[in-house]
Amino acid sequence: MQNKLWYTKKAVKWEEALPVGNGRLGAMVFGNLKKERIALNEDSLWSGYPKDLNKKDAAEYLSELREAIFSGDHNRANKIANRDFHGHWSEAYLPFGDLIIEYSMPGAKGYSRELNLETGVSKTENDIICQSVFASHPAQLIVVNIKAKEKISFKLRLTSQLRNRCYTENETLFMQGDAPEICMPPYYNEGVVFDYGSGAMNFCAALRVIGNAEFEKDCVVFKDQKEATLLLSLATSFVDFKSMPRADAKARAVSYFENAKSFDELLSEHTSDHSALFNRVELDLGSERADLPTDKRLKNFQKNDDDNNLAALLFQYGRYLTIASSRKGTKASNLQGIFNEHLRAPWSSSYTTNINTEMNYWCTDICNLSECFEPFFEQVKHMAENGRVTAKDYYNCGGTVAHHNSDIWGASYPAGDPLGKAHAQSYAYWQSPLPWMLNQVFEHYRYTEDEALFEEMKPYFKEVLDFYKDYLVEKDGVMVTCPSSSPENTFIDNGVKGNLTYMPTMDIGILEEFFANCREFGFETPKIPNIPIGSDGRINEWAKEYKENEPEHRHVSHLYCVYPSAIEQSEEINEAARKSLYARGFGGTGWSLGWKVCLWARLKNPENAMKLIKNQLYPILSPLSELHKGGGSYPNMFDAHPPFQIDGNFGVAAGIAEMFKTRTLPKNWSGYVRGIKLYGNKELSLKFENGIITEEKVK
Repeated sequence: MQNKLWYTKKAVKWEEALPVGNGRLGAMVFGNLKKERIALNEDSLWSGYPKDLNKKDAAEYLSELREAIFSGDHNRANKIANRDFHGHWSEAYLPFGDLIIEYSMPGAKGYSRELNLETGVSKTENDIICQSVFASHPAQLIVVNIKAKEKISFKLRLTSQLRNRCYTENETLFMQGDAPEICMPPYYNEGVVFDYGSGAMNFCAALRVIGNAEFEKDCVVFKDQKEATLLLSLATSFVDFKSMPRADAKARAVSYFENAKSFDELLSEHTSDHSALFNRVELDLGSERADLPTDKRLKNFQKNDDDNNLAALLFQYGRYLTIASSRKGTKASNLQGIFNEHLRAPWSSSYTTNINTEMNYWCTDICNLSECFEPFFEQVKHMAENGRVTAKDYYNCGGTVAHHNSDIWGASYPAGDPLGKAHAQSYAYWQSPLPWMLNQVFEHYRYTEDEALFEEMKPYFKEVLDFYKDYLVEKDGVMVTCPSSSPENTFIDNGVKGNLTYMPTMDIGILEEFFANCREFGFETPKIPNIPIGSDGRINEWAKEYKENEPEHRHVSHLYCVYPSAIEQSEEINEAARKSLYARGFGGTGWSLGWKVCLWARLKNPENAMKLIKNQLYPILSPLSELHKGGGSYPNMFDAHPPFQIDGNFGVAAGIAEMFKTRTLPKNWSGYVRGIKLYGNKELSLKFENGIITEEKVK
């Protein structure tokens, strides 16, 4: 199959542009050969600086809050939690700026643009010019090469939404600027929501060229050239998660030019590095409409059954985006991976740790990209270190704890309205991210069998276990978490809507796996309740059989015990999970579809998984489109929440890989797969015909 996205027209919206990235640097290429925009990101450009934003008297209200929850006084529980137990919004991931290329040339024909997933190169061309863009991991530079059949002229500028100044110096175009000290999420508009202050980081872009150019005051001009190569370096003053951001961003940006080589050398070095990761897995599902531009393929897929390889392309795109947004030594992939154009991004483009951050890394190991996992564990370490203070301030417990949202500074407090006025009870006061995230680190160990990792994660398991030994409280003769919630979902109890509860089923599933992992280290663990099955035969979501406020809610948190948990459940639990999934339906946000694909794959129902994949490939034309019930994909195949969230891309890739791992395939798939990763550092290859496996190899 062709691992390529391609189009016959330029991108107008950001969701039509094509992404390139090296884990640290990201660029969205619009492919406009009159006035090109290449939107830029760098993974350490965030608002704020290290702060202790824990509410220091929160633990004083814990007993009162638990009493309200246990007695079923939901309104009182909400009031205490929001007024006396609140935290602060996490910080925001920020857009770096844009490289603008203004071309001056006669009209041209034969336009096309593409993204080659195998090489990691975006190419735009017509019958006069060819523009190639990639983000080199070895060189740590964004490289733009422009070749023309006849002499052309063009001008380069750097711009940013953030406060900045541009100038030229020593044949280099610089853009230096400042990140804000305060950047509240877009849905919060009380008081000061955006302010530069004096404590936040600064950033620097530096542009050099290979070719003949004139460096003017704030731009670079090329006149009558047939070829030029642009080398773009981005850097910030970020030091680490617990230090003030006072590094020399300009010196850091300039230092990357030490890696500069000729374009051919840079391209060869980049493609060798990228392809060595990407080409580990091959997939062909038999039928393909690669003759159609990708945006038209998305439309065609909903009507015709002649393009199974669009699902294969979606799978490989998830792998591509993993390589682009997470490499050893980079920051963890955030809500938008590494690609964000918004000054106040949806949900601050931060780390939402009640599903999204974890989902970002579901496909790394099984999709044979284990080297891309390291930033996830680094984020866990930062949250765990800060969480020691949160455990004491909020729960008067030892060990460490974190909540549903974090950032580059490792935030661990319950993120929400800093004044305690908002209704944050449906999301903020859930304390299970760290055991979930550590379960995922242990799963990484199962794939890699890295004994050094086993020893490295042991003290983190111990600290989180220490928290739960202190935190669990007795209720009706069993130990439970309280306060907690089933993330973002609402129940109805005697006509009153509630969120806060004790021992929701998600907590049981997470702790069941976490305590099992703890025992692998030789630690003794508390006894907790079993996964509950309700009177209707479904897995019960809460401690009691409450009425559901939204039966088809996007979160399927109570099914954690089936996926991603590594605990092998009984057929009784699996059957209850199937009933629960049918009740949730086949719609939802993009990432919700990805999770359901994984669940149906784990439950060995590939036809239902395929229904969800088809829904995820539903074409969404605008970022402001009303929510299609089945989620969807933007023209560039980014996952449409909407708006864009990258976790859906990663989730569906993991789900397709899970179908191969469980050897259960849709009836209309014929072809082969090579390189799916199994536990023990093994690889699976299959050949199949009409969903029936005809050949299997494990090495």
